[in-house]
Amino acid sequence: MDDLDRLYFEFVETLRRERPAALTEPLTVVELHEQIIPYRRVRNPVGFRSNGDYETALTRLLSGERDYLLSDRDMQEELKAGLNDVVPDIRRYRAFPGTRVWLNPEEIPPPGDIRYAPPELREQIDWLSQGDDSAAESHEPEREEATAGLAAVDEPATGASAGAGTLARPEAGPGLCPRCGVRPPETAAFCPHCGCRLSADRCRNCGAEMEPAWRFCADCGAPRARRPAGSA
Repeated sequence: MDDLDRLYFEFVETLRRERPAALTEPLTVVELHEQIIPYRRVRNPVGFRSNGDYETALTRLLSGERDYLLSDRDMQEELKAGLNDVVPDIRRYRAFPGTRVWLNPEEIPPPGDIRYAPPELREQIDWLSQGDDSAAESHEPEREEATAGLAAVDEPATGASAGAGTLARPEAGPGLCPRCGVRPPETAAFCPHCGCRLSADRCRNCGAEMEPAWRFCADCGAPRARRPAGSA
């Protein structure tokens, strides 16, 4: 595990605590580095020794390294090129303040300390039922908060609240991606623009049908099961 992994995990945990709806919604680059995970906030939790270390890890994250984030391909290629310069350009991300980024739904780690386990062990552990009753109870408010946040996404903003807080998800018409609002190919299982799963899935905990954009089951609150990379 390196600075990139630690920054990413801190980013995901911050969203879970404070903006659960953003687990499935886009954020702008400037929102991410100025509001969600600015240097002053993540320096100690992640263990950065300098602002340069932070900006290097942030640039790697925004460039799509390890597929943690999905975003505009041109921006990600620009950031990768900057990192490969003789003198790495670790501030090039500041040229893309309004570019939107998404968490890759296939890479979002489960909540809690289990996220630090090796991937092969994480896949074998049923973290929904492990531990004593108190551990299970500690996860419940987090699931309820995240589910409430996802439900709020579908409610139209009115009055002064419109345009405030997180970015509103684009209205998806028939045949459009429920996350980014762009029309994918008719036979696509995943949106080629943002990575959102387009076909319905089943909750691994209770078997209820889950909409493509859902990260948590609406019936029992369990998170969507991770899928092996490259699966349809």
